[in-house]
Amino acid sequence: MIRLALIVASAALLSGCSWIGNWGGGYGQSQQRPIGQRMNLEMAIGVDPSIDGDVITTDFDNSGTAELRSTSYNDAYGQATKYQLGASYALSNTVELTASANYSKAEGKSVDVGMINGTDVVTAQFDDLETYGAQIGVRKYFRNRTFAHLLSPSVSPYVSADLGIQHVESTGAALSSAGFASIGQPTNFNAEWYDDSIVPTAQVMVGAEWRASRNFALGLETGLRYTGELKAGDGTLTAIGWQESRSNSQNISVPVTLRGRFKF
Repeated sequence: MIRLALIVASAALLSGCSWIGNWGGGYGQSQQRPIGQRMNLEMAIGVDPSIDGDVITTDFDNSGTAELRSTSYNDAYGQATKYQLGASYALSNTVELTASANYSKAEGKSVDVGMINGTDVVTAQFDDLETYGAQIGVRKYFRNRTFAHLLSPSVSPYVSADLGIQHVESTGAALSSAGFASIGQPTNFNAEWYDDSIVPTAQVMVGAEWRASRNFALGLETGLRYTGELKAGDGTLTAIGWQESRSNSQNISVPVTLRGRFKF
């Protein structure tokens, strides 16, 4: 349901550009927020590349001959696109409370993740990684003469902080290796690395917003995002002795987001 709402909202953002108007002149900071325009609808799209955190952490099986190697989120998955739909409420001309829902999906890759007996490669075809969640936060704009002189009266830098929860759908990989027979496993089998997980998130962002008109603004932002540890999947890996390969699944990423904001 969240996914459908985000898709519909994104279409509305694209089709709604015709009524934005006044793109050329911008909306200077000297103009005050019109009465009754404290609420804003916000839609965003972006990417969220990982810089720390492993889908697989280095581990050996019970015999000590089958090694899994550290495999990061960027190694295991392609670049995800993240969609966001939310609202904000202006407490003042420079401070807003925010709330949003988000959805993302990254396609799984096929990569070499280990070695058996030092000769037989272990290959993993990872499942897709899907997440959705919600967050609340606060955004602080810097609208003063210094920034207006350095940038433009229509551009306002800002910082924001958010806390939330994220549902990460269960994900695993199809493993294959000619050497699996030597440790009592079939040549090909599926392993669920992580079960459905609800994890905490926190992020700090910096950005700048351009007020294209009285009712519309565009913001570009980046920062740091933390996503908590995932829940271990089925017992397949535990039976082999690879349970510690799931010990570093928290994720630190650097999201880059383009956001549209409509006042009403």
